[in-house]
Amino acid sequence: MVACRAPFWDYHGTMSELHVRNIPPELHQLLRERANIEGRSMSAQAIALLRQALQPAVDQSARQQAIDRLREIRNRSHLPDGAAPSEQLIREDRETAR
Repeated sequence: MVACRAPFWDYHGTMSELHVRNIPPELHQLLRERANIEGRSMSAQAIALLRQALQPAVDQSARQQAIDRLREIRNRSHLPDGAAPSEQLIREDRETAR
């Protein structure tokens, strides 16, 4: 069975090249094995691993923006004192649906 994968990037322009020299044989073999497992070329696997290693910085920024936005929404929400917590409302709704 052959798995088809959609491209994991959407890039419309000239791609840059990166040549890596003096890769230790064991690292080269690990890259080859991982690429085979993932159904990718070695180049595509190297790009995926670089993206995975470098993406957390971008994800952290997006995560912080989302947290800040949720805090803004929470601060604008004016629930009456003694309002039931959302968990309780969801639980009650589930029980009435039975």
